[in-house]
Amino acid sequence: AMATLRVRPAGPFVSSRCWRVARRRDVRRLAPRCDYSTNDADVFRAKPIEPVGAKKPKKVTIIGGGLAGLGCLAALSGHEHINATLLESTRVLGGRVRSKAALGALAWDQGASYFTAKDPASPFAEVLRAGRADGVVELWAGGDASPGARVGTMGTKKGPDGVHVVDESSWEPFAASKELYVGVPSMADLPVFVADKVANAVRPEASWLGDNAVPGTPEYLTSAFADRIQALRTQDTASIPPNKPHSGSDRNWGLMIRVREGGHMWYKPWESDVVVLATQAPAAAKLTAQILSSVSAEWDGGDGSGFASKILAAASAADRVKGNHCWSLTVAFAEPLDLPYEGVMMTAPFESGVAWFANNSSKPGRPEPGKGKGAQTAGWAYRWAEVGTSLTVGQGECWVVQASPEWSNERCDMSPDDAASELCDAFLKLVGKDQAGVKPVHVKAVIWKFAYPLNPAGDPEDESKRYLFDPDLGLGACGDWTSGPRAGDAYDSGVALGDAVAEHLAGEVEREALQGEGKAR
Repeated sequence: AMATLRVRPAGPFVSSRCWRVARRRDVRRLAPRCDYSTNDADVFRAKPIEPVGAKKPKKVTIIGGGLAGLGCLAALSGHEHINATLLESTRVLGGRVRSKAALGALAWDQGASYFTAKDPASPFAEVLRAGRADGVVELWAGGDASPGARVGTMGTKKGPDGVHVVDESSWEPFAASKELYVGVPSMADLPVFVADKVANAVRPEASWLGDNAVPGTPEYLTSAFADRIQALRTQDTASIPPNKPHSGSDRNWGLMIRVREGGHMWYKPWESDVVVLATQAPAAAKLTAQILSSVSAEWDGGDGSGFASKILAAASAADRVKGNHCWSLTVAFAEPLDLPYEGVMMTAPFESGVAWFANNSSKPGRPEPGKGKGAQTAGWAYRWAEVGTSLTVGQGECWVVQASPEWSNERCDMSPDDAASELCDAFLKLVGKDQAGVKPVHVKAVIWKFAYPLNPAGDPEDESKRYLFDPDLGLGACGDWTSGPRAGDAYDSGVALGDAVAEHLAGEVEREALQGEGKAR
């Protein structure tokens, strides 16, 4: 694979750019041919000659680095007949398990607020126990949390001015048996723990992806995109010129991977036996539709059981799933709000427009209000206008407010600034705080599209139906839209699919090895 030496040679001064270009040319001229490619007609690596009857590892590509994709990666880890690679398009793993920080000492969990495990024997429950033992997960409320956060449900009532406010007489704490776990120091630490410690995955440089894959050791990359997916079995790969991608390939899928790394964009042709779509339902529908558009009708078979019909069925299953949006507000106040609870799940109907709010500063491992180092520790990357507001803005109390599905759906096209302002006003009115006397030092909002699937394609109660998988196609899908709305549902869905893929590929490897031995005789 390509490598770039960063040591500048002695001698007359050469501009950094000119030297890099010259050095890159030398590396390309002297280095062995590799499968790095900037376009479909670039260099490639000749496939090594394998012994007759050797068990050739199968390649699995997982598109999506949320908890579903990570669960699938963990299930595929350790199988020597599988090389698994996970591609995440954003800069971080976790999907909607997302955290943010600002101004030195402000922190919020703007996606999932906590983790729960419905079944103590589930794979996700095992991950939570392992994370707690490793120190990246702690109990926030319930169980043996000491002191436990005051988290529960509450309704609303009309105030004197007709505005809906919390009805504290309706307060109902969560049962002590309901354990609420959080990542430490943020929720985003759990996905990284799963990738590094549970799946034992490695993160190669973009140009080395797949070059030194060790069977049984998964790989993952962030800022990685699958620009195209095409079905190779519908093509005569033997007729593809040797200098073109997928020439002579015997795998099911051909992809073009695009990775953003180090200020550069890397393109790499990729082949896979199985593709797993661990994305949201709309993205899965779009990807399967793209595959379908590249398959001619002659591969259908005419009876609905052909290749094209199966892909159409997968695309239709994803397209049928509908979901609600969710606006999530991250707000910090210069002084504590002094509310008698840390987390409240509002009961329907949501007249105020707020469905959930939580004091993020009350979670274990978070900066405590008044004890942070303030904005003076913020780096140069923060906006000076924001940092210069006050030297104490990094010491505020941080709250996360999530809007109701109805409120979010009606305002899905609203600008983030307008949504943040409106949702912050609704929250302060709900908790009965005078807006003139409360000073927000940070107000931001983000919308999570398709946050709550309404009609999952699978059955969360049936392990065999928590995912979609067609062994004949080598195409699978998992996530909350095939199982259930919780983070644990998505993870367990990925694990179940990973187990099914591993079992299927084990049979494929054994069958091919036996066929190879027969030919040798």
